[in-house]
Amino acid sequence: MKPDYKLVAKARYIHMTADLAAEVWGECYKKFYPPKTLAALIDRLQSADAIEADMDGGANYFIVQLGGKPIGYFAWKMENTALRLMHLYLLPAYRGRALGRDILASCERLARSDGKGRVCAEVHTKALPVLAFFKERGYRPGAPVQTDAGGILMDLTPVEKFL
Repeated sequence: MKPDYKLVAKARYIHMTADLAAEVWGECYKKFYPPKTLAALIDRLQSADAIEADMDGGANYFIVQLGGKPIGYFAWKMENTALRLMHLYLLPAYRGRALGRDILASCERLARSDGKGRVCAEVHTKALPVLAFFKERGYRPGAPVQTDAGGILMDLTPVEKFL
């Protein structure tokens, strides 16, 4: 079965995306942050208000659906010379099925068609399987940086691929 990508444009889809984010981020980042810190991080970066603010700033969010069931989401934003992949998250049961690979390939095609020379993203430095996912697809990691997310420090590694 092939997934569908639903553009997040209405309030109910923004809230659906925020609910997915809370579930997936809770699972992905629980080993890196204490529960209260993680809850604050999700609220600052992936609450319905935060998602809406991202969209107001030019981000495009999509819910990934399989058989009508939401199984993840991704977001991207066009910048001067690149497509910035802001988020790519799938529920654990749907990882390893080439869905992320297909989403990434779609983003690369979109970047090329818009005349962008690269795709870039940031990955949590301790998320080694995610870094490996990007490296296997030709993305070059940069030097890790600490980013302040509203008073919470995140260790992120930039990755990019020239097209």
